[in-house]
Amino acid sequence: MDESNKRRRTTATASNNADDKHIKDVPNGLLVGISSYLAKPSVALFAIAMNSQQTQTTKAIISSINNWNVLDFGDTEKSLAAKLSDVDIDKVLRSIDAANNLKILKLAGCVNISGSGLNMLRSSVAIEQIDMSLVGKHEVPLIVPEPKLSQDLVVVPILDSIISRGRESSLKQLQFPKKWRNTSTEMTQFFQRYHQYLTDQRYCCSKCNRTSMETGISTRWVDFEGDGDEWHGTQSYTCTKCLNHFCSNDDCKDEDGNLYLSWCKKCEKGYCRNCSDMNECVSCEVHICDECEEMKTCDGEECSDVVCKRCSEKKTCHICNLMRCSGSCVYSYQCKLDSCNKVICDDCVEDKGEGGRCRACSKAFCSTECRYYLACGGDVAKACSTCLMAAASDFHHKLQECKKEMRSEDNAR
Repeated sequence: MDESNKRRRTTATASNNADDKHIKDVPNGLLVGISSYLAKPSVALFAIAMNSQQTQTTKAIISSINNWNVLDFGDTEKSLAAKLSDVDIDKVLRSIDAANNLKILKLAGCVNISGSGLNMLRSSVAIEQIDMSLVGKHEVPLIVPEPKLSQDLVVVPILDSIISRGRESSLKQLQFPKKWRNTSTEMTQFFQRYHQYLTDQRYCCSKCNRTSMETGISTRWVDFEGDGDEWHGTQSYTCTKCLNHFCSNDDCKDEDGNLYLSWCKKCEKGYCRNCSDMNECVSCEVHICDECEEMKTCDGEECSDVVCKRCSEKKTCHICNLMRCSGSCVYSYQCKLDSCNKVICDDCVEDKGEGGRCRACSKAFCSTECRYYLACGGDVAKACSTCLMAAASDFHHKLQECKKEMRSEDNAR
């Protein structure tokens, strides 16, 4: 055999040996090391993928996590979470023995599941929190298009099996998709059952150790008569993050008289003061946590009050660009003309002689021009006579000023 043929055969043999390499040939230690760089849900999915190749590898990867108390799919990429099916969720829960180990399950981003993958939680004695809002931390709970999570035929029976265990169950909090928090008969009836379950548990305030509901301002753990408002189907007294319970007794309020547990208007979740700083807008009086939105501090002298983004836009003067919270600070007016909506403050009204509020029709305006069009509205017969006369007078004055300037320019030539 000549040297060239031997070289070709040796090369072909090496190539065939390379093709024979398989992931099962990779040492378990290396695969476990790789999994250590992944978020918990991804570790479980990685372990499941290995199961078809080598069961011992799957066990090694799962065992590399000290505990599986918390499983938050918000820690994975949104694109991955959105692709997960009920089969995937079921396999993950089985691989970590969720019935005995899992305390907190958050399904953030799992918009493609119906909920059947949660079936093994029926027998859970460990689960304390199930977050089915399907959004991540401090995200607005609006999902478009609406998620596929099925309430009546799939998820509610699973939840019923958990709460039917009574004092044997560890469940402390449920968070529902926003689309479920409506006035449907089926969900309202479940909210009632869940409220009764929490009442029977007699959870106590972590501050005063008195039963939370019996000492609170609300008469229910879960609002099931909200008539479709923002509170319907929401849980009271429980912090979303630490799962501690609180009440609204005066001796459990802070030095400013604020409740220890507040509801964030933006992410629609409740947090205690240990878990999240909460700010109250002095204008609309809603609470928003720091992680959801940074509030704007009033530009008034020696004023430290804060307002939310929405109110800030309504109180920032388009002339001086200062935002004042009103009250003891400088008042501002938002123009009522639909095509305008600009804001002008009292200081600029006085300085510029523009804008304000008509004492006759009570409409606010930012300029003489807007006042005229606001008053007229395309129908002079319905116009406010005070606004029309004031606007006409201002236009006349401006016209005279323009003529005077033109004469001065002509004389200068």
